[in-house]
Amino acid sequence: MEFAYMETEGRPRIGVVDRTYRCRTLCTSLPPVDALLGGLEPGTITFIDSSDRMVFDLVNLYCFNAVTEMHEQVIWIDGGNSVNPYELSAICKRYRVDPEEVLHNITVSRAFTAYQMSTLIEDMLDPEVRRIGTGLVVISCFPDLFQDADMNWAESLQLMRRAMGKLRQLTDENELVTVVTNYGLSKMLTKKGLRPLLYDSADRVVRVEGRGTWVKLVLPKEGVGTLYRPVPRNQTTLDEYGGEVDG
Repeated sequence: MEFAYMETEGRPRIGVVDRTYRCRTLCTSLPPVDALLGGLEPGTITFIDSSDRMVFDLVNLYCFNAVTEMHEQVIWIDGGNSVNPYELSAICKRYRVDPEEVLHNITVSRAFTAYQMSTLIEDMLDPEVRRIGTGLVVISCFPDLFQDADMNWAESLQLMRRAMGKLRQLTDENELVTVVTNYGLSKMLTKKGLRPLLYDSADRVVRVEGRGTWVKLVLPKEGVGTLYRPVPRNQTTLDEYGGEVDG
């Protein structure tokens, strides 16, 4: 259970810029999505609650843009074995960026039990954030490990409450952009207290509902949403055509 850079070779040209404060926002580069979500602000926690695998695409795009646009390093704690360097590499190739330059700036640690996830967030994340000087922290599939059938739910809830409290502290102190994800909307409904904990702990909640070939993106706290139809990764949409993205 260690933090480790994604496997790369060579030395990256994309470097982290030292700064005393952060003021830029983090976007996905998908115009219809960014029109709804806007940018993720430093010092905020965003919770993405999704029934669709688009949640993984969003996280990959946020990681890519954190490195290439904001010149920030990324710490990614994975609770659902969801880190896929090949998906990140595909995004890099689409934007004609050497994957090694992006992957080298993403530090990953996987948790395989709820207690490992708690230890990573409560005890190990703080020194790692200070050591790396990261700008983006991702906690993917956060509730999964805490729903182990062998765990007492009250204990799981308490561990998650402490972890979210630690994330709030680190996010505020270090001006982090923090993204927490859940894959499977039904999980929020089957465990008492889970949805209020995660929804109330986040500054912004993004719900992604799969609708066949479409997805519905909703901001529950703001009461707004939109329909979005994802396209194959190498296909340029009309919103992107004529912009900076090459199809």
